[in-house]
Amino acid sequence: MKTLISGFSPNNIFSGFIVAVVALPLCIAFAIASGANPMAGIVSGVVGGLIAAVFGSSRFQVSGPAAAFITILYGLMAQHGLPVLLASTFLAGLVVIAIGLLRLGKAMELMPHSVIVGFTTGIGVLILLGQIPAGLGIEAKGHDIIEKLAFTATHLREGNLWELVVMIATVTAAVTWGKTRMARWLPAPLIALLAGTMLSLALASTGHPVRTIGALYEISVDNVGISADFLATLTTHLDKILPAAFTLGILIAVESLLSSKALDAMTNTRHNPDRELFGLGLANLVVPFVGGLPTSGVIVRGSTNVMSGGTEKTAAIVHAVFLAAFVALLYGFISMLPMASLAAVLLLTARRLIEVHEIRTIARIDRREGMLTALTVLLTVTIDLTVSVPVGIALMLILALRGMLADHRLDVRDLHGHPVLTVNNGISFLTSSALKNEIHAHLEDGKIRTLNLCNVSYLDATGALMLAELIDQHPHVRVWVAERGSFDRLHRAGVAEQRIALVGNRIVNLPEVFHRIQAAGA
Repeated sequence: MKTLISGFSPNNIFSGFIVAVVALPLCIAFAIASGANPMAGIVSGVVGGLIAAVFGSSRFQVSGPAAAFITILYGLMAQHGLPVLLASTFLAGLVVIAIGLLRLGKAMELMPHSVIVGFTTGIGVLILLGQIPAGLGIEAKGHDIIEKLAFTATHLREGNLWELVVMIATVTAAVTWGKTRMARWLPAPLIALLAGTMLSLALASTGHPVRTIGALYEISVDNVGISADFLATLTTHLDKILPAAFTLGILIAVESLLSSKALDAMTNTRHNPDRELFGLGLANLVVPFVGGLPTSGVIVRGSTNVMSGGTEKTAAIVHAVFLAAFVALLYGFISMLPMASLAAVLLLTARRLIEVHEIRTIARIDRREGMLTALTVLLTVTIDLTVSVPVGIALMLILALRGMLADHRLDVRDLHGHPVLTVNNGISFLTSSALKNEIHAHLEDGKIRTLNLCNVSYLDATGALMLAELIDQHPHVRVWVAERGSFDRLHRAGVAEQRIALVGNRIVNLPEVFHRIQAAGA
């Protein structure tokens, strides 16, 4: 507590303010893109961001709604409504907490890079396509992006090209201002939204109005309250909630831990991934009761915090306080924000998510992984994340297993005139069948009398039984092992103790050991 209080220094307060300015339009834009009221995104940033900061581990992470969830949340909202979305968020919180309590935080960081790039790029493409109707001033209807684009194509005459002008002007202002030195003190999203709002007011005064947040949604803290009504859907829509909750939980864990890891690299610090997940899980357990969207650590907010001088968790806490203050005091200005300007914010987010250069890099490194990344993008865009991510991971596991099985596993070395067969990889149910044939082929002529297992990193029951059968078939062969565990496994599998030599550790003087065994009558 003392550390928390001392963290309210001027630099952390300033950083919290800057992050709140950056987060406000993102919270609103992500909520609208998800089909929810803007207040749902703001509540997620305030309540979820506060809880995650207090109970999490990272000193620099700032949490709130994330672009990665938009496609899943929009589907839930369009097909089943807000209560199902809130119930999915609640169960996702339990999933994240379970991952943390089971100490699987490190394992979540093992997500293949190609799959991460694939689904984030796919999400970026979906967000980009989703702004086409908004840029044309059309209220597109549909359960997915294909239906919305089809609706837009058939209702082009109902569009308003002035919305496109506002969106382009907002993007231009953000990109131009972002290249100036002043962007550190006045974030580009703030300047871009001001420019878009001023342009929309000017257009309205000349008889060319554009849609604003206030015209479509009610922005008021009076709409925020505590309710547990959504829990009833756990009995009526559980078959829809469970897969969405599991997918959301995995995404929250992966995105947050990747963000925290990147922030560690930026600040030369270390966070506790399991504690970080506990804080995020707790945040997602609470936010549904106040109508909030799922909460996740987001690199955009975290990196802004670092670059603005934040050094402690208090910056994230202050960010939540300022975010709440903005809504309470500036709801009139927020209501004036053009929908086209929020679409511009989402376009800029999509640009960051679409990693064409990274896909090309992956393809140059390994053509098969490049194709897998492209497939993950395609599945994310045409189906959804519940299909693309599992398929991507499964295919990566197949590629990894094929690579492991194709590795050079055996080595024959001549030590003082005596050939020794060395196994260089783990022996498991995955490799034992192929290894059995290779080892048998080397031992068959009787010239090799020593099987060196000192480099075997893993030996399961299938592998031990396979070795026991081979050693029984070749009575002239003796075995070297480096660890007592391997000695015991082989002995329990049926290998006589006198045929196994425990040589200590993997870094051994093989000629010396060989002579010692020979001298002992081996």
